[in-house]
Amino acid sequence: MSLVGLGLLAIVAAYTLTFGGPALLLGLEMLVPTAIGVGLVGYGLRTDAATGAEQAAIVTITSCTCGALVALFCLCSLVLLSVRTAFSGGFAQPVINASSTGLAFGAAIGHVYAEFSQQYRENERLSRAVDASMDGIAVIVDDRHVYANEAYAGLYGLSDGDALDGQQWCTLYTTESQRRIEREVIPALSDRNYWRGTLTGTRTDGTTFPQDVTVSTLEDGYVVVARDISDQRDREQRIQVLNRVLRHNLRNAFTVIRGHANMIGERNPELKARHIQPIRAEIDDLLATADKARGVERTLDRHSNAERITATEAVRRVTDRALSTYPDADIVSRVEDGGAESSTPTVDDTVVDALNELVDNAIEHNTATRSGEAVATDGNGRPDASARSGERPSVEIGATTVESEFHTRLEFTITDDGPGIPATERRAVLSGHETALDHGSGLGLWFVNWIVQTTGGELSFIDRHEGGTTVRLSFPDTSDVAGHDTDAVSGH
Repeated sequence: MSLVGLGLLAIVAAYTLTFGGPALLLGLEMLVPTAIGVGLVGYGLRTDAATGAEQAAIVTITSCTCGALVALFCLCSLVLLSVRTAFSGGFAQPVINASSTGLAFGAAIGHVYAEFSQQYRENERLSRAVDASMDGIAVIVDDRHVYANEAYAGLYGLSDGDALDGQQWCTLYTTESQRRIEREVIPALSDRNYWRGTLTGTRTDGTTFPQDVTVSTLEDGYVVVARDISDQRDREQRIQVLNRVLRHNLRNAFTVIRGHANMIGERNPELKARHIQPIRAEIDDLLATADKARGVERTLDRHSNAERITATEAVRRVTDRALSTYPDADIVSRVEDGGAESSTPTVDDTVVDALNELVDNAIEHNTATRSGEAVATDGNGRPDASARSGERPSVEIGATTVESEFHTRLEFTITDDGPGIPATERRAVLSGHETALDHGSGLGLWFVNWIVQTTGGELSFIDRHEGGTTVRLSFPDTSDVAGHDTDAVSGH
């Protein structure tokens, strides 16, 4: 369009040079073409770069076509007028004014057409995406359905979303869920324009099913996204029941086994040394695993209520616990500031649990390897310091703020000088599933990986040339806390 405007201004200049005349008269004659030419140049400079080539071509072609048609119509009218009235005046000025008006009118039509076409294509793509969505999506206006995709209709046993047009939204739920909609959903939409929770839907055959429902407000209604979570809820209930039964029954069974083992050991010292002590060690290990499973469950459940702490505070908590729990190990910690100047990065305090688990694994596996045999455990299921032989295990707890052009990340590392983590365990945890060949030996690494995933981080393993492993936990910085804390804590 800039070229069209420049062309029109060139025609105005040529007319002025060719016909001349008083400046005031020329200004009045060329006022409209000049203004339209400048406007077209400005429009082109403002929109050509911002819009696509297709839209610019549509506006240009429509403008030139309308300009040519109007100019032709004006010229024909002038010719007919000259024949009828013997008019012999110049045709150039009226044709230039008419063509410039046609150019402006055509540009306006082309712009409107291009905008509507682009909006129509975007709506069409959005409509196809919504129709193909696996989640049920519906638009509600005045508490009645005006649109529903096939997935939404399928939740209620219908084959087509059109069957729900005009039907009240609340009638698709049980009486209790309808009361909850009135009590919770509607007020939440008025206060914060959003609600998410679980409701119980009713199918056309009368059966009910749980839904994960998200409701968001629109200008004149709201959009509902629903998903059938029957399988998920059944699976969670089965896991909860099995978890409770196994924990309770196993603990009772182990208590009975331990009691009988103690009685046998008291009567036969030889059996006590050769068999009873290993039995006790295995029972302690299994009970410690059960307690750890319960701790994992509690930690993951409180993720949504976790507090934000700085890297220095996280490292200090882990270091203090390690120093008190493992007095015969070398514990070193460091905190490095990557140069952030606007805020102190923070993470969820559940990361402390993951770091504690890595420290425990590093020292306990290191201890067992150095002693070369099974190590007796203390009351908490950890290796007894008095049972260790050889060099003292060493663990370094580190935290670094990594700055880049676009974002900041917090990286925590646990470095040990132990035997390393088997490749099969690493592959199982990083891939997210276990196989007959790739599987872990406990809950520890899975626990760490679950915390890292729920907090949006990344887990990686690095082998050290001098022996041992560095486990790195990397988290994005989402904090707005001002200030800096570059202190480091260390202990031996």
